[in-house]
Amino acid sequence: MLFKKIFRAFFVIVVVLGILFVLGRGAAFFSRSVPIVGGAEIGVVRISGVILSSRKPIRQIRALARDPRVKAILLRIDSPGGAVVPSQDIYEEVMKARKSGKPVIASIGTVGASGAYYIASACDRIIASPGSLTGSIGVIMELAQFEDLMKKIGVQSEVMKSGSLKDAGSPFRPMTPEEKAYLQSVLDEMHRQFIRDVAKGRHLQVSAIEPLADGRVFTGASAIGNHLVDSLGDYNDALDEAAKMAHISGKPVVRRFPEKSFLDKMVSSQVGHLWETLGKESFGFWSVMPEFSGVR
Repeated sequence: MLFKKIFRAFFVIVVVLGILFVLGRGAAFFSRSVPIVGGAEIGVVRISGVILSSRKPIRQIRALARDPRVKAILLRIDSPGGAVVPSQDIYEEVMKARKSGKPVIASIGTVGASGAYYIASACDRIIASPGSLTGSIGVIMELAQFEDLMKKIGVQSEVMKSGSLKDAGSPFRPMTPEEKAYLQSVLDEMHRQFIRDVAKGRHLQVSAIEPLADGRVFTGASAIGNHLVDSLGDYNDALDEAAKMAHISGKPVVRRFPEKSFLDKMVSSQVGHLWETLGKESFGFWSVMPEFSGVR
């Protein structure tokens, strides 16, 4: 009798999960724009929230760059930045997409700063609203220090290591001058990479970017005067500009990728919050991950 109840409950769970899977797949399918055969399209890639991974944006940009129906790519950006490597990887993918001959336009919403601006700088043209926050060309590394707290609660840390700098940035002891100099050199090198790539993407001299690369943010209106943004406008203005640059006559088909599910959004939000709360610490030997993150 007990076995029958367990089997029945298991069967119900399987059926429910199957229905949810089918509904989810169906919703994802119908949320895709249906292209018109032979019609010119503008592909839209959204970059929002804290940038922790490059996998999804790269996959989408690459797919649009290869599709002959897509004549232009628009990045809709609303992000304060994020981890260094994903930002750089997306930047490089945008540069590759530009080589395909398709114009790539960045549309900055509320914020497109630091790592998000890094990505935008790879585009052929950047359009922002007057009040958009952008720029923030800089690198940050935040370190927590728990030594005094641990002494109060009677906890002591014992570290075994090979390599004098392996635990540089440990929260359980003050940094030595050598460690501070080492970590600062890492940040300085990443900062130079940031400046160099922005200059390359914007077709400017490095010397023109350096005075602006002190981590400050700019409004869209002030960014134009500093050559960080090309023009002012909203998302629809950016679509019109993309159509114009791609020589599309008439109203183009806009191809959007499916939005995140509620579960994805919830997980992404919580991960982003945890990222901010924990000071972006990585989980390997107390090292801390440098990041391109602005508008704090």
